[in-house]
Amino acid sequence: MSEDDHRGRVAPAGFPAIARLRFRLRALDPIELPEYAGSAWRGLLGHGLRRTVCVTRQPTCAGCLLTHACCYSLLFETPPPPGHDSAGFSALPHPYVLDIDPRAPRHHATGDHLDLGITLLGTAIDQAPYLIHALANAGQLGIGRDHGRFAVAALHRESAPGSDTWVQVYDPGTGQYQQQPAAPLTPPAPPAPGAVRMHISTPLRIKRDGHFIAPRDFTLTDLCHPLHIRLQRLAALYGGQPQPFEWSRAAPLMDGLALHDCRLRWHDWTRYSSRQGSLMQLGGLLGELTIQGPALAEVWPVLWAGQWTHVGKGTAFGLGAYRLAAVDDAA
Repeated sequence: MSEDDHRGRVAPAGFPAIARLRFRLRALDPIELPEYAGSAWRGLLGHGLRRTVCVTRQPTCAGCLLTHACCYSLLFETPPPPGHDSAGFSALPHPYVLDIDPRAPRHHATGDHLDLGITLLGTAIDQAPYLIHALANAGQLGIGRDHGRFAVAALHRESAPGSDTWVQVYDPGTGQYQQQPAAPLTPPAPPAPGAVRMHISTPLRIKRDGHFIAPRDFTLTDLCHPLHIRLQRLAALYGGQPQPFEWSRAAPLMDGLALHDCRLRWHDWTRYSSRQGSLMQLGGLLGELTIQGPALAEVWPVLWAGQWTHVGKGTAFGLGAYRLAAVDDAA
């Protein structure tokens, strides 16, 4: 889709505001990132944020009096909303998504620049200054196998999500963070094409009947069901209206969608969990597929919004990322 298709429109009804941020980092030492850096960045950012904002110094967030007022808890140990128990909000989605480019180089010499993208949702947008401070502190701890240190060189914010126009909002030289007067909203879907090509760029992990779905078993319901549930929960938790994303509205439409030219493969990815003290297998689906059919126009806004929220398990690491292109525009 062209940039002009993204600009000057209103957000999909019911979805929270989003802000896409891009940290520009400068390597102070040689840095060697792991095969997929999302887990390492998530762990380092969470550790840096906890050190920055935790005033009680409790070993865990469970039972902390400040749970609903703490930036770290909001982002990384997301609690149920006040007045609700976790029963209605199982597997609470976090109000952020890491944007990891799997094609980015893993090796960086001293002085090189590297980027880290993060998308904040709804009420979490106001926490950006805490993330700046946390990442600056985390840079002194280092990342990668040899704990290469880095410094925050700048922070840019996309003027409108999907526009690819970035504005610098933080300069470490002045220490000033430029709060935007109004949070950018999720770009609405342009008119639905007759068919759309989906490119899945980071492992998509979706379960059915307790098992992760393999390429040969993948269906459009496997994609659309968890996507609707995710958007509904994000809207309920972070300032939106969940009704437009109810799965009961979309389920009958699945017969009006068709999956074509599905070129998916399984990609294995292993990460070490310091919390569990063991290796974890986090493989998922990569590749491309085409969606078309008479019901595409009705599910199109949800598919479009999901580009900025990701879908499936591991979105906190940047997994489940995809982009859409009308078939006429697809390469």
